[in-house]
Amino acid sequence: MTININNLKNTIETNLLDFVGTRSDTNSKLELNIEKFYENWFNKVEYFKENPENCGFYDIPGDYIGRKVSWCLLKGQGNDTIVFIHHNDCVETKDYGVFEPFCLKPYEVEKAFKNTTIELPKKMKEDLLSDKWIFGRGVADMKGGGAIQLSLIEEYSKDKNFKGNIVLLSVPDEENLSAGMRAGALKLKELKDKYGLDYKLMINCEPHERDDESKPTWYDGSIGKIMPVVYVRGKLTHVGYVYQGINPINILAEIIRKTELNPNFLERKGNTTNPAPTWLYHKDRKTVYDVSLPKATCGYMSILPLEKTPMELMGELKKISVKAFETVVEELNESYKKYTEMSGLEYQRLNWEPKVKFYSELYKDALRDSGKEFEEAYIKVMAEVKEKFNNNEVSTIEAANIIIEKTLEYVKDLNPCVILALTPPYYPSTNNMMLGEKSKKINEIIEQLKEYSKDNFNEEIVVQNYYTGISDLSYAMFVSEQRDIDYIENNMLMWKDVYYIPLEEIKDVSMPVINIGPWGVDLHKYTERVNKEDLFYKAPLFIDLFITKLLHE
Repeated sequence: MTININNLKNTIETNLLDFVGTRSDTNSKLELNIEKFYENWFNKVEYFKENPENCGFYDIPGDYIGRKVSWCLLKGQGNDTIVFIHHNDCVETKDYGVFEPFCLKPYEVEKAFKNTTIELPKKMKEDLLSDKWIFGRGVADMKGGGAIQLSLIEEYSKDKNFKGNIVLLSVPDEENLSAGMRAGALKLKELKDKYGLDYKLMINCEPHERDDESKPTWYDGSIGKIMPVVYVRGKLTHVGYVYQGINPINILAEIIRKTELNPNFLERKGNTTNPAPTWLYHKDRKTVYDVSLPKATCGYMSILPLEKTPMELMGELKKISVKAFETVVEELNESYKKYTEMSGLEYQRLNWEPKVKFYSELYKDALRDSGKEFEEAYIKVMAEVKEKFNNNEVSTIEAANIIIEKTLEYVKDLNPCVILALTPPYYPSTNNMMLGEKSKKINEIIEQLKEYSKDNFNEEIVVQNYYTGISDLSYAMFVSEQRDIDYIENNMLMWKDVYYIPLEEIKDVSMPVINIGPWGVDLHKYTERVNKEDLFYKAPLFIDLFITKLLHE
């Protein structure tokens, strides 16, 4: 059925105020508050009171906070199914300053903003006085979108002859490592197997921002993300005998120089070009000052691919790392040759072999050299890393360093080397183009709704092929081959012990995606706001039209 959107405003507003008022700071125990919100909502909706087996909370395996995925299934006629997803965690609220006591109460924070003598940003003041915006933490990112989904389900549940099915996943941890959506994929597989669901589309409601007020943005894909860690072991020596060793900082610096913003990593797919890679961290492994070269250094970078797999990208990184190592050896020899000439010494070439290995190769070396002794040490160190990581005592990069260094201890070759590995998080690239014929009807509906928008609102919907802000839509599909899955499993540090993606299950439930969210501004800032007309009317209207055309026509 196509519902009367004009009657939906009060429902969306009520759900929004309750949702925003439930504090759920990301990566904290405050996320557990969401369960009470959903308990109340399930008990409010008549359909779920009558069908309690169709809603609940799905445990996130091994989650150190004990978070759950809130889920429900509106079971209608047939097997065709649409999946709603939204995240229920928000960034913390300290940036609100004196306004923090009101930031989870949209109309109270609006009043506080209007009455303050503090100078507010010009555009924010204009929007504040226009009465066209709702302010507060999470109103845009993304409890506004969540409130739309809940309200639509409430309306659909009143139709006893609803054609099709709606699954809702409300997930925690999106602002951190997406533990909720990674577990949500398991729930989707479970529901598919239990009820024979045929997943036609996943709808996310992340907010969009606009450069042109007459051009709302939808997304039919989401950019990928990998985080390669590069660990470099050098050769220790006193700084007075610098040519007797090799400085790992120099090697990593050369790798950084050859990869930072390297255009060879750029891709163009559809109407999107990905950003070039960049480095986020670089530090030696010294803990105290001394007059020796550092024994090792490490760093990690961010690569945001559109199509290339982790195996392809890491292969490129390996080639670059070998060349960087070779460059450092050549420059070292040039310097040493000049030094010997000036000192009247005989020059003999410094033959450092550029050794660059994936972590999976290093692991095999340790297993070959030390066998069971290494296996036992590895199990022990992983247990220690898991405990420290879950207690926020170590970061992902420090955990990676601990694992790599422990593995190196059991390898007989002590020469300088570069070790390449992956660290969490990993977001696969997703786009409907990857699914071919399965996306044909989705694309047809998009074109129809673009025309509808022009005719009824004089607005030009812009469909971007990739959401570049990273999103949970990355876990809606996975189309890579088994060798890609194997590569990820063998090179992703902490895999299964701390971090896991059910890639096989995602591959089984793969479906097209669309992000249709309300117009939001200043996400993650104290000036965060969502447009009322988009929240209460336009976004839910287009989602409803999409569902009607996909399930009912």
